[in-house]
Amino acid sequence: EMRFGGMTREVWECLRQRARAMKVPLPDADAGTIVHPDAAAKYAWSEADGTLRVTITRKPVWLPCEAVEYRLRDAIEDCGGG
Repeated sequence: EMRFGGMTREVWECLRQRARAMKVPLPDADAGTIVHPDAAAKYAWSEADGTLRVTITRKPVWLPCEAVEYRLRDAIEDCGGG
């Protein structure tokens, strides 16, 4: 599980917009499951403690979890969080 802090409502909405722009099928909920042909993940955003938790449940063998975490951290920082 990856945990990211500094997740205000504004940061969360920014991430959601970025995901949609990248054609990531993110449900309209603060917690749920993302299913893509190449990968899947569970996520939960908590406004109360300002955290986002992400668990990768399926990914290509050649893609390390660290690479996914790096991309998420980068996107969070670009949206003003972290």
